Amino acid sequence: MEKNYIKGYIAQCNTTIKEVHTRLAEKYMRDDTVQNFTTKVNRQTLKYNEILQIADVLGYEIKWVEKK
Repeated sequence: MEKNYIKGYIAQCNTTIKEVHTRLAEKYMRDDTVQNFTTKVNRQTLKYNEILQIADVLGYEIKWVEKK
């Protein structure tokens, strides 16, 4: 997923990367730093489960839909 999509959803939810990181740390017991998390977003090196967790704390879910 391109970094601009993630940043766009974060902005659309009127929050910041720092706040998303805080929510992730609270809910999923993450122990990385905000700087490390931001670098992963910017370099597009997030793991799939991290993307699912970000979607979750933003109030979204990711669904796989078969192409027609």
